[in-house]
Amino acid sequence: MRGITLLGIVALSGCASSNAAPGSASTETARVVGSVGEGTVHAISTGSAPISGTTTIAAPADKLWRALPAVYDSLGIPRSVIDASSRLIGNRGLQVRRQLKDVRLSKFIDCGSAQARPSADFYDVNLSVVTQLQVIDPGDTRVVTTVDAMGRPVSFSGEYVRCATTGEIEARVSKMLDVVARL
Repeated sequence: MRGITLLGIVALSGCASSNAAPGSASTETARVVGSVGEGTVHAISTGSAPISGTTTIAAPADKLWRALPAVYDSLGIPRSVIDASSRLIGNRGLQVRRQLKDVRLSKFIDCGSAQARPSADFYDVNLSVVTQLQVIDPGDTRVVTTVDAMGRPVSFSGEYVRCATTGEIEARVSKMLDVVARL
């Protein structure tokens, strides 16, 4: 009985309102385990602050580093940030609307739903996608991809709102690098 009462209190506290000011960043995150291999952890943003999707791939960092430009090209993300010394690549200021390459933006980010349709598909979006490779040991590399997005309505004036990542970009980067690792 005591366990049921405690469970009820925990559940109700999850519904309680927050003292955070509107528009202020939260430290809330959600972690999802699975996909590319054992020990893979992808973090999915709640929309309040960017968090990174992290995967460990059994391959040398140099091999994965050589493949990263092609991965970004396949996603339709032009590279404006390239730092070979820290193995960091991406774009921190990509302006997009409706699609990234041939994929609707709502597949990658969630800016809410206005008028019963995903806002990401109809907003002007400022997208940041950056991947860093971290050497764990000579045969293992940690892949850390961070996606951050802000969007605003096109058809009427409005403020930028933070958009949450769906985890899809992070997963695609990891999956493509995992394929390279197996070659």
